[in-house]
Amino acid sequence: MNIQELEKLAIWYGEHFDNLSQLYQGLIAPIQNNNQQQSKLPVEGPMNTLVQFADAMNLEVLSLQQLKVLETIGVLRYIGRSGGMFIQDTIKTANYDPATALVALNEAFNSISSTKVKFEAYLQSLNGLELQHAEVPGSDRYITIRIGFQNDASIDNVTQWKDSAKDWFDIIRGISVAANEAPESTRVLGASSGSIILVLASVAAVTALLAKISKHVIGVAKDVLEIRHSMEDLRNKKILTTIMATEFDALIRTRKSGALTTILDEIKPLLPDESGDKIPALTASIKKLLEFNEKGGNVDFVAPDAAHTNAENAEDGESDATTRSAITSVREAIHEYQEMREEIKLLAHGVSGV
Repeated sequence: MNIQELEKLAIWYGEHFDNLSQLYQGLIAPIQNNNQQQSKLPVEGPMNTLVQFADAMNLEVLSLQQLKVLETIGVLRYIGRSGGMFIQDTIKTANYDPATALVALNEAFNSISSTKVKFEAYLQSLNGLELQHAEVPGSDRYITIRIGFQNDASIDNVTQWKDSAKDWFDIIRGISVAANEAPESTRVLGASSGSIILVLASVAAVTALLAKISKHVIGVAKDVLEIRHSMEDLRNKKILTTIMATEFDALIRTRKSGALTTILDEIKPLLPDESGDKIPALTASIKKLLEFNEKGGNVDFVAPDAAHTNAENAEDGESDATTRSAITSVREAIHEYQEMREEIKLLAHGVSGV
């Protein structure tokens, strides 16, 4: 993660902190009263207000790397939709044990407050070093894409790296051709160690198309998870028969086998045209993306700001209006992808009702 992304995360957190901390305190006060006094205060109102705010925090705008920072700090479970569920579970506990609920809420409030202190210190350091709003290479025209090689998609040796690099060349080439861009319009910025992450930077048209395809790819995984949840629900109720299980398994196989055709049909209307080898190249890209996702690899995007519109690119002759339109399109595509990613994350943790 670069300086600019951490700065954006710190600013995003700061924009939500005041309201979040006040609402947490507004819920802690009646719980504390109910723990110490015989006269009880209602908690449903403060709880609902806090849950509504937490749910509206819109973590979908954050990249996987930014979310990982929040998780490492220990604050992620107290904000966003996860925070809303934490609060509701805590209040259920408060119905019979306000002391235990008070401890949990105070831990959450302390974590939220200490995170604010850490991010403030980071922003002050950037300011002291005159690195606030630091630009990264290509930030005027390129959007960052991260390819995570993990689980069965992990890379352990140079042979696997060579094969994976070829796969991703084919993926980017097919999408670039379909978007009327040259494959060279996507640049390699670097790679991170550990769970290897290949960092790319691409133009808006390629990034938007990749985000839209990625949304449909993980949509397949979401459908499969929902089917498996239905199976598990019936199994827990002890009404899942062998015939029903076989039918569910057949549904999963059908969804997976038809995914390539379904996604291609969804994407074709978005293309400028279908001339030349665009459709065969795009088909190969989608197929490899499906395989990559099936192995556990992931794609992440750093959504550009609304201000990510550095006007004319004189070399390409792009106008301000064209640039703004392209950036708006890619932001919308990334946001839709991230919303789907959030839904599948909740499903993967056994959360229903998404």
